[in-house]
Amino acid sequence: MDTEETRKTPDRNPSLSKSWPTVLIVIVNWNGKDDLLECLASIKKINYSKDKYKVLVIDNGSNDDSQNAALKFYPEIILLKNKRNIGYAKAVNQGIEHGLKSGVEYIWIFNNDVVVEENSLKKLVEVGEENEKVAVMAPVIYCYDDPEKIDNIGYSINFWIGRLKKLKYGQDVFKNHNERIADIDSILGCSNLIKTTVFKKVGLLRPLYELYFEETDFNTRVRRKNLRVVVVKEAKVLHKNASTMNKFIFRRAYLLLRNLFLFELFNARLKHLLIFIPYYFFVHIPYFLFRGSIYGIRVKLIRRK
Repeated sequence: MDTEETRKTPDRNPSLSKSWPTVLIVIVNWNGKDDLLECLASIKKINYSKDKYKVLVIDNGSNDDSQNAALKFYPEIILLKNKRNIGYAKAVNQGIEHGLKSGVEYIWIFNNDVVVEENSLKKLVEVGEENEKVAVMAPVIYCYDDPEKIDNIGYSINFWIGRLKKLKYGQDVFKNHNERIADIDSILGCSNLIKTTVFKKVGLLRPLYELYFEETDFNTRVRRKNLRVVVVKEAKVLHKNASTMNKFIFRRAYLLLRNLFLFELFNARLKHLLIFIPYYFFVHIPYFLFRGSIYGIRVKLIRRK
C-alpha cells in the first residue's frame, strides 16, 4: 500500500482555525472516477477552515484511472492505494485507523457518490460540539437527480422481523419545525460524521459485512453504549444511491440479503430471532427475489437510455 500526502491550499477563513475541531474526511472509491472527482470538488468548497480538515481517499484497486485523476486535480489529498478490492468496511476501517493515529477529533465517512452542501460539515460539527452524548451525526440526504426531494432521513429498526423502516420528514422526525436534530435508530452510511472517541468505546466496523448494514450494525452498537445517533436538519448532501453497485446487481442483492441475516444474528435477542428466522426464509427471501428482479430490470433499462 502506498500513502501520498501533498501540501494543501491556503485557508480561506483563518478566523475559524482556532475554534473548530480537526476532521479527517474518509472516501472509499472503487472504479468510480467521475463520482469521486465530483465528490472531491464539492468537498473543496466546504465552509470549514482548511487547516482543520484533511481528505483521505482509499482506493480499492481501481483500474479506471481513479487514482491518477484524483491526484492530478486534487493534489492536496492523501491517497491510500489498495492492490485489490478489500471491501468497503475494511477500507473504511483503514481510514478510521489513520484518523486515530493522526489524532483528529472527528472522522467523516463518505461514499464516493455523494455531493456535499458547503455548510454541512460546519452544521454537523456544531451539533457534536454542543452535545456530549451525540456520537454519530448525519445530514439529511437528498436525491442527486432531484435536489429538493429527500431520499433518506434515517431508519427505525424492528428486530422482530428484520425490517428497517424508512422514516419520513415531518411525520416521524422533525414534526416540530424548531427541532435542529432528531434521534434515530440508524442512518444511511454515505456521509456520517463520527467522534473519534466513539471508536475507542465501540470499536470499528465489522469487516464481515463488506458492504451494506455495516453502518446499521455500528449505529446499533453505539446506541447500546448509551450514546446518540442523530440526523441534523440543516446539514445536506446529495446522493446518487448505489452508483457503483448498480453495475453489479446480483452481487448487491446477495450482500443485502446476507447482511440482513448477519445483522440480526449479531444484534437481535433470542426472542427476536425466534420470530425473525422463519420470517426471513418465508417472507424476506421470496419478497426480495421478486422486488430485486424488478429493480434489476429497471436499472438495466435506465442504463440503456
